[in-house]
Formats: sequence, C-alpha cells, structure tokens
Amino acid sequence: MKKILILGGAGFIGSYITRELLEKGNKVTVVDNFSKYGFLEHDFYSNKNFKLIIKDVRQMYPLEFKGYDYVFCLAALIGGIKYFHKIPYQISRDNNQIIAHSIDSILAVNHDAVFVYFSSSMVYERMTKPAIEKDATNQIVPFTNYGMQKLFGEYMVRGANTEFGLKYLIVRPFNAVGSGELPNVKKDGEVDFGMAHVIPDFVYKAMIMQSPFEIFGDGKQVRTFTHAKDISRAVSMMIEKNIINDDFNICGNNTFEMGILAQKIWKRINPDKKFPGFKHLPVPPSDVRFRIGVSEKAKRIFGFKPEYKIDYIIDDTYNFIAKNIKIKNGKN
Repeated sequence: MKKILILGGAGFIGSYITRELLEKGNKVTVVDNFSKYGFLEHDFYSNKNFKLIIKDVRQMYPLEFKGYDYVFCLAALIGGIKYFHKIPYQISRDNNQIIAHSIDSILAVNHDAVFVYFSSSMVYERMTKPAIEKDATNQIVPFTNYGMQKLFGEYMVRGANTEFGLKYLIVRPFNAVGSGELPNVKKDGEVDFGMAHVIPDFVYKAMIMQSPFEIFGDGKQVRTFTHAKDISRAVSMMIEKNIINDDFNICGNNTFEMGILAQKIWKRINPDKKFPGFKHLPVPPSDVRFRIGVSEKAKRIFGFKPEYKIDYIIDDTYNFIAKNIKIKNGKN
C-alpha cells in the first residue's frame, strides 16, 4: 500500500487516477479547489482509504506534503484550443506557480517522495511526425502558452532532479477523453466550440444535430486520442514497477483527421441521419496540424497497451453528456 497525494485529483483525468489507485488498495488524499465545474461528486468519496481537501494547491502548507510516497501534480488550468488563447497569461502564471510550490514543498519536508508531473502532448505542437519521448527536448518550442508552459514544467522537474535530487516521473497523455468532461454550452444551446476538448464538443454537436457542423479550418488536423482509463492504468503500472526519473508518452490507438472524426461521431449518434456538411470556421492563431503519439517506450518498459477504441470513447462521452445536459428539440 502506497500513500499518495493527488493535486487536482477530483478533476477529469485526476478522478480516473484516484479511482484506479484506490482500487489497487492505496491510500489517496486529493487536494482540489473545483475551479472548473464547481464541486463534483465521485463514487470514491466514501472509500475508507480516501481523503478530500478542498483547497488551492498554492495555499497548501509545506507540511501538508509530508508523509506521502507519491505526489501527483494534475492541478492546472486546462481546456480546448480556444481556451488556451483566451487566458494565455493566467495559464502560464498559475500552472507554473502550482508546480514550483509543489516541488519546493516536497524538497522541504518529503525528499523521498516521487513527484509525478502530468505534462501534455501539447509539448509536441510543432512535430510533423509521430512523437517519441526524446522529441520533447529536441524540437522547436511549442506554439501556445499552454504547450510552452507544460514543456517548461518538464524542465523545472528535471532541474529540481539535477540540483536537489528530486525523484520524478513525467507523464504525457495524448488527448485524454472519456466521461468526465462537458462541452461549454451557451445560453442559446449552441456549443462554445474550442473551450472544451474536441470530442465532447463534437459529440454534443451531433446530439443537437448542428447543421452545418462547425469545424476549425479544413478539418485535416490529425490527433491521437486516449481514454482516461488507459491513462490511469498506465500510471498504476508505473507505480507497481517502482519506475522513477523517467518520462513516458501515454497514447491510445485512436488517430483521426478532425473531419473524419466528426463524421464518425455523427454516424455513431445519428445512424439514420445524413451528415449535414461542414461550416469551416477560422482557425485559432496556432493551428496545430499534427499531434500523433507513440507509446512504444511504455510498452517496452512496463508492458502498457491501450485498450479503449473510438466507439467506446464516443459512447462513454455521449452517456456522460446526456446525463448532465438536458437536450430538447435539438438544443439543451
């Protein structure tokens, strides 16, 4: 049994990891300020090995980091591509403050803890080929503040290792998906496209039968998608293998052009309805064309293989949105 502190452990990816680690018999404390959706109920709150602290990580006392075997850092400002461009300074400032405060606190009171930093596939924004781990530090810097902040976070972690001996793991999920994230829906029932991630946005637009179907640019941008259950399982495997001081891409086997993905989602949700065609919206300032990941290193070192395919992802997202957003006559 490990004692694990998860910063941001009630959020989207964090809740999957919390659940997975509790199911493995670990003791888990979550610190979360519920800044994105407000307070969220989770099935694991009643687990005897679980504790919840509602707090901004930056307001934690260093002693609150003491006594844990692992400290997971998932607390961050995060959203879709439009969100990144709406609050670029806040993303850079707040996310780096969280990382620095967490590392400083661990080094002060809990030097034996492993710091698990959740980076992002966004560090690979300028890649034109499938990304492997060494590409993160061997490429031109990312386009967006979010991508740059995540990459700088990796440098902070490695710097703390070099200078102070911080034990660490760096995890780069590729486009985490599944139940737990909602689209940003406006008062008129339309989606504020790009504020959330693309699959919940596309699923919601198929549910309201948006016509024409909005898409950024030509729809030929390519992405790899990974269910959060695969991400949480990969993290659990790293802990079981006692891996430290390494970095891993965690990728699903779901890679699509955005236009093809939109039509696939439409057909899955509206099998008897003809796809209405696209309305091509202006692309955001940084239109990332290609973000495909490779998990060969994770497979080789700890046996990770993704399990969840795109149809399961669509159904899972659909069920979560249907449960949380009331839709009438093609609108919520």
